[in-house]
Formats: sequence, C-alpha cells, structure tokens
Amino acid sequence: MKALFRFISWAVWLGSFSAASALAQVGTDAPPTLTAWQRLIAMSPMILMVFLIFYLLVILPQQKQLKMQEALLTSLKKGEMVLTSSGIIARVAGVENDHVLLEISNGVKVKFERSHIKFRVEKKN
Repeated sequence: MKALFRFISWAVWLGSFSAASALAQVGTDAPPTLTAWQRLIAMSPMILMVFLIFYLLVILPQQKQLKMQEALLTSLKKGEMVLTSSGIIARVAGVENDHVLLEISNGVKVKFERSHIKFRVEKKN
C-alpha cells in the first residue's frame, strides 16, 4: 500500500509540473490557452492512476477468485460435500469431464455442471 501511495503522489506531482510548465510559458496576464496535447499530457497521470486503481480493486481480485474456483473444480473427489449455486448441499457421487453427479439424499442423484459448484462444505465434528 505504501508503494501505491508513493506512486499516486509522484503522479500528481508530475501532473502538476507539466501543467505548471505549460502555464509558465505564457508571460502575459491573459489566460493561457493549452493545446490538446498539453491537456492530455497534464491529465495523463490521473488517467493512469484511474486504470491502476481499477486494476488493483477489480481485475486482480477477480483473477484470484477464478483461480481458486478452478482449483476447487479440478480437485473434486467422490464423497465430498459441496454447495451448488442454487443452494443445494449434496455429496459428490461421481465426477465426469464437464458434469458432476451429486447425491442429494439416499438414492436421489442429480447431474450438475461443474461450473455450478460454488464451495466445498466442511464436515462439522
């Protein structure tokens, strides 16, 4: 987090420099007119900060969650208790390529897609 704050302060400082140098070039009392490129350069640190914050707060956690979900789906074994996306808690009766056979009750088996398995339910002692 310290590194993020340092980067943000550096980017703000750099952005103020480019805007200040563009304003310093005009030596009159008239309001300065900045070209489109000067405005873009002055705003670029802020634009980069928005993309960096978006990446850190949205994309990175989502990638981590997808990796954890994929690890769960590949490690499913017969006899484990799982929770489906529809809220059904069941025991894994069989594992196929794209589907999982879940036993909801004695003798009641339902076929689910692997992607609908959300959590592994731990047995309470």
